[in-house]
Amino acid sequence: MQYPMRFLLLISICLAVGVSSLNAQEMSGETFFNALVEVSGHTISGIMVIKNDSREENRCRILFTTVAGPKLMDMHITRDGYEILHVTKKLRKKLILRLFQKDFALVSGLYLSDRNKDCTGDSCSVKLSKKKSAHYRFDARNRIARAEYRGRGKLLFDAVYTYNNTGNIESILLQHYNFRMKITLNSINSTCPD
Repeated sequence: MQYPMRFLLLISICLAVGVSSLNAQEMSGETFFNALVEVSGHTISGIMVIKNDSREENRCRILFTTVAGPKLMDMHITRDGYEILHVTKKLRKKLILRLFQKDFALVSGLYLSDRNKDCTGDSCSVKLSKKKSAHYRFDARNRIARAEYRGRGKLLFDAVYTYNNTGNIESILLQHYNFRMKITLNSINSTCPD
């Protein structure tokens, strides 16, 4: 029996990461996405896994792999830094790694765990430093609808979330405004075999 390449790839990722199921409901477990990263005319696509670390409350793991299988990036991120597990040579630049850390700390909601957050109505703001802040807006079901990262009052990048009829994350569009970079994450709604 022949299996489609995408199915075999999904099984291999599930086994490699040790995942029993894919649930894109919230960023609480492992969330798998088809990822498209566009930077200044260059495009990288693959599969991205965002996994909140059960051992440490304010840490998550980002795994970015090509569709063919090789890992491009594997790192732990916190709201203030990152730990590299594996990064390809072309991506092993401090600026790129710090950018991914900020992007995915915002997207995964790590800034919301801050005790100094100011929440009113359907939004929360977190002061990250004298000049930087994160802002979250929630929909009627108390899910993140939009997240923003600001520096000196200027919008540097934001993430817009869309949900399907069952309430699961369908996609996240992360857009930078101070240079040309866009990350599109489309949820993979499947279950790994037991």
